[in-house]
Parts: sequence; C-alpha cells; structure tokens
Amino acid sequence: MNKNLIIAALFAATSASASMTINGTYEGTATSGGAATYAQDLDLTLVGSNDIAKVTVMMENLTGGSTVTANQVFVESAFEGLSFKGGNYKSLNGSGLLQKRGSVTNQMEVGFNVEGTGITLGQASGDGNATVDVSASVAGIDAKVQNATEDTRFITVVANFFGFGTTVETQETTVGRNVAVSANASIAVSEGTSIDVTGVYMDVKDPASVTQDDGILGDISDATGTVQGAVATVGGVTGKYVIVNDKSTITGEVKRGVWTLGHSKTEDADGVTTAKIEVSF
Repeated sequence: MNKNLIIAALFAATSASASMTINGTYEGTATSGGAATYAQDLDLTLVGSNDIAKVTVMMENLTGGSTVTANQVFVESAFEGLSFKGGNYKSLNGSGLLQKRGSVTNQMEVGFNVEGTGITLGQASGDGNATVDVSASVAGIDAKVQNATEDTRFITVVANFFGFGTTVETQETTVGRNVAVSANASIAVSEGTSIDVTGVYMDVKDPASVTQDDGILGDISDATGTVQGAVATVGGVTGKYVIVNDKSTITGEVKRGVWTLGHSKTEDADGVTTAKIEVSF
C-alpha cells in the first residue's frame, strides 16, 4: 500500500473533531556466537479517528532498505449497541500462550452484548462460513470460546483473585487436545520491592496447532509433549528456566533503561549473549 492510499484511508475517518496519532517501537538486537550479528525491527501504528469511528494502519517488521507496506489496515466503529471491525488484520486465539497472531486476513466482525455475555460474529471476506465467539465475565473469572460452533473451538479462562492470576487455554483438534496453564503472583520481599513469578505448564498433543515463537517461554513452536517453565523478575532482572522437548534452557536478563543484556544456554548447545535496545514512542 503506497503512502497516498494510507493518507486516504486516514482522511476518510476524519472530521472537524478528528485526531491523528502515531506511535511505534524500534528493536535492535546484537547477538554473539561466531560472527556477531545485528538485526533490527520497527513497528509503526497510525490511528485516525473522529467521534464515531477510527481507522488503524499498522506497518510492521520494517528493517530498512525495502519497500514500506501497511501490513494491517482496518476500521472500527459502533452503532445501535453493535461494534464493527473490518479490513485486513490479524486475529489471536487465546492470550498468546499456545498461539501467536495469525496471518493478515481480509475480514470483518460484528459484536454485541446480551446480559453480560459478549457475542462476536466474524467472517473472512468471500467466505460464506461465519465464526462465532462467545465471552462472559463472572465474579473475577473471564471465559472466552472462539469459533464456538466448531469441534476445534479455542477456550480461554482467566481468573484473578487477590493478586494471584491464572490463565488456562485449551483446544481439541483432530490429533488431540492442547492445554496450557499459567499462574502468576507478585510476592513482596521488602518494603517497595517485590518479585513477579510466573509458572507455565503445557501438554501438547498436536504440535502443528502450537505456533507461539516469541511468548513468555520464548519459541515453543516445535514443542511436543510436556512443556514447563518458570519466570521470575525483580528490579529489572529476569531469570527463566524452560524445558521444551526434554531439553532445558536457562536465561538471564538485565534491563537498564532502553537496554536489555541477556545470556541464554540450552543444554547440548553453546550459550548465546545478546544486547537489545528497545525504543518506544
């Protein structure tokens, strides 16, 4: 998409009371091991809005030296108690434990609430088969069923009580059921200081349906069987212990300002040291 089409899309959502914002995140990573490498990535988001609608343009994975394209472009609006979203955008099953966001799809969805229960009807452009997502919140528990009418529906349950949180994701496929459970808590160790601890357990029966390659445990897209992990963070220092495919990985990171210095070691492999700079604006 060229810049004129981007401007036209944003202009379509403007009026006398319109606004426009732009924000982004730059990430550069230097990695040791043999010849050192440097990789960069820039994501930009432009939003044009007025009183009744907004248009979002997302330019992702910009690395320089290539044509700039808009990966996601979509409009959101509400009318008569209904919410509408349409355009090219990515969808996410669950909260990101088992799967990452899917590919960009030209699609649309309409959502509404009935006595505390949210219902969203979605459809890919040109596809006659609609999807149904249902969500509900009761006493601190949020439940969501995506693609509810299909046997491969994706179910997510999130509960938060007294500073302790639990998330469960599960999906039954033709191969078997994938299940992921995470639990997190903040533990005070002294006045003004606490340790954030998260534990994750997964049972993977269908590896093809696990696509997360940059989640809390890192890349688990090739995982089979049992996956276990623990993450602890205090004062900008993070330690992580993960077991995937019967191999353990230990990671340590120190964050100072925009810089994160890390070292990761997987058994039977050389350790990798990284220096990452992340700038958000």
